[in-house]
Parts: sequence; structure tokens; C-alpha cells
Amino acid sequence: MAQSQMSREEEMRFAERSMEWHGWGSPIGMGVMIVSLAIAAVLLRIAIYGF
Repeated sequence: MAQSQMSREEEMRFAERSMEWHGWGSPIGMGVMIVSLAIAAVLLRIAIYGF
């Protein structure tokens, strides 16, 4: 199966689109950060007040 060559504009468009889904600014990264902060808050509360 032959691969079709992408133009430079198409390569840049796909590169920008893939970079949007990486890091803390992405929806997945933001969700992980919120869950991590919630877990840290619960652990801190348990450490201070106990169960």
C-alpha cells in the first residue's frame, strides 16, 4: 500500500492538533490535575484531622 505525501500545511495542521491534546492545558491533563488536587486535599484533611 502506497503512502500519500502530505503537504507542509497539512503536516503543520496535524502537528498543531496533536499538541493540543498534550500537557496540562488539554482536557485530559486538566482532568488529571483536578483529580490529583482533590486526592491531595482529602489526604491532607486525613493527615490533620484523622478519620
